[in-house]
Amino acid sequence: MELFEYILLMLAAVSLSNLVNRFIPSVSVPIIQIVLGMLITLLPLHYELKLNPELFLLLFIAPLLFNDGRHADKEALWKLKKPILLLALGLVFVTVAVMGYFLNWLLPVIPLAAAFALAAALAPTDAVAVGALEQKVKIPHQTMQILEGESLINDASGLVSFQFAVAAMVTGVFSFKTASISFISISLGGVVLGLLLTLIKYGVVKWLRKLGMENVTLHMLIEILTPFLIFMAAEELGVNGILAVVAAGIAHSFGYKKMNPEVAKLSVVSKSTWSVIIFVLNGLVFLLLGTQLPDIIQTIWSNPEIGNFKVIMYTLLLTSAVLGLRLIWAILMDISKGLKQSDPWHLRLKKALILSLSGVRGTITLASTLSLPFFLNDGTSFPARDLIIFLAAGVILWTLLASNYLLPLLLGKETQTEQEEDEIQAKIEILRNVVTGLNESITDQNRLATAQIINTYTSRIRTLKKDEKKDKVQRSLGLSVLKWERENTLLALEKKEVNPYTAYRYLNRINKLLYMHTRDARYKKELFPVKHWDEVFGMLQQFRLSFRERRAELNRLRIQNVTYVIKQLNVLLAEGERDMEMVSSLILQYERMLLGLTRNEPDIGTRKELGKSMQELARVGIQLERDNIQSMFEAGRISRQGMKEMKRDILFMEHDL
Repeated sequence: MELFEYILLMLAAVSLSNLVNRFIPSVSVPIIQIVLGMLITLLPLHYELKLNPELFLLLFIAPLLFNDGRHADKEALWKLKKPILLLALGLVFVTVAVMGYFLNWLLPVIPLAAAFALAAALAPTDAVAVGALEQKVKIPHQTMQILEGESLINDASGLVSFQFAVAAMVTGVFSFKTASISFISISLGGVVLGLLLTLIKYGVVKWLRKLGMENVTLHMLIEILTPFLIFMAAEELGVNGILAVVAAGIAHSFGYKKMNPEVAKLSVVSKSTWSVIIFVLNGLVFLLLGTQLPDIIQTIWSNPEIGNFKVIMYTLLLTSAVLGLRLIWAILMDISKGLKQSDPWHLRLKKALILSLSGVRGTITLASTLSLPFFLNDGTSFPARDLIIFLAAGVILWTLLASNYLLPLLLGKETQTEQEEDEIQAKIEILRNVVTGLNESITDQNRLATAQIINTYTSRIRTLKKDEKKDKVQRSLGLSVLKWERENTLLALEKKEVNPYTAYRYLNRINKLLYMHTRDARYKKELFPVKHWDEVFGMLQQFRLSFRERRAELNRLRIQNVTYVIKQLNVLLAEGERDMEMVSSLILQYERMLLGLTRNEPDIGTRKELGKSMQELARVGIQLERDNIQSMFEAGRISRQGMKEMKRDILFMEHDL
């Protein structure tokens, strides 16, 4: 019961962290979650969590990296393979070598092999933290692609290096040749196993489908179990489980090319299910880090061999060394591929700084250090184990804080604003392309349905255009439309083309709106503008008409007014003095209104046909939008986060259909 209550508390804390971030947007969600995790340890709970590092890797790292592999940009991984491999392999090994000797020199209490183990734990960046970082700051598109690719691969190189360093510390034996051969075999073995098990899984799924077992729940359960089974199989066979699940995830991204209704339904359910799983796991990772910190801090604080101020300074120094080495590596190896050789040195340095500060440490570092054995082979305690864990936790915190506060300063508010504006323009362009595509599919049969679907897209475009000048233009255009309707109604009344009762009823509504927006007393006086006795008799005569006849009379007046407004709007469009898109959208709205008014009362069959036509066109629009989103993302016009948000909105629209 205590475990169940603890899990509920952790899930509630994950939800609370996002709520807190809504009110304190300057602090990233991972930092909030770490603080909440520390606060949980202060509660009078009857359950104490004992974190098993192997279980931690299986429950959290395996599904998170599998999901990242599924959504990895394969073209970007191949295009940027050189900088990604230089960071994921080259920088990891350089960090282990340089930081190992530096740690042993800085803190002689940590033996050289143990120092190499800590350096290996600090080497890999964190895929979870990198994903959270993208939500906080607008990192340049290509830099973000490099970071995502790096975090997929460097976990394996860091973990293998860590395992060899720990083995050397525990046994006192180390062979560079043996370690190198073992690293290559374990890594390649993990990749091959991941691909092989993915093929086997596809074969099983295909066999189940041949048997007619198209149950979405069954196939979704198989998909969720896949990363756990692959990771466990890899660990049992002695190959790298991390690379196995990453390779399997990337292999899965090539699936589902031949669409059918069952697979399409599974795809929708899969996206929704995985979004919840990843949301929970991301939060729990940092909450668990927060729950571990108080015990680690207390152990170090009570250690008389090293001062509290000194140990904090050591964490700062280590963080500076790790990030500094990353900066030097970025400059020397020319990682910032977004820059040409002709770019000025200060711009190159800025890009390298962004890449360095984005190298946040997290789950792998935590899991690695917590998995350190308590005893060596000779029965003695593992030297400085608590100190190593404390230093690793300190580096995680400092890198999170650096990315949270220094990156926005480096990128600058103006840069972020420009990037946000560029992304908004790209989103507007996507929606305009959809409107263009829908306009090309207009026929006489689907004109009304197309107009209604296009109106939803133009409404979304207006929502994205948060421009005060355009808002004023829109308000001015709205007032002009009301004045045109008033003008045409008065003209029809003067020519006796409309019953006075109907005209005054219509004018009353328009005058109220005009007075409300302009405060012009002239419109207030005209709320009941009866001028002749024959008009009074006409109004009285109206009461003799049936409801259907009155409605038909009002409908005729509305048709006249809408036709007049369309005519005036087309004049504006020809003159080109107003916002063309806004005028075109308004013309479309009034044409749609005119179509609805001039048609006879639709029967049930007609309404069903209209609904069916709208559904078909909505699906066409969704597919056009999805294609344009992918093109914009590949061109670097929108960020991965922006792409995810737009695809999530598409998913909601598909679900609604």
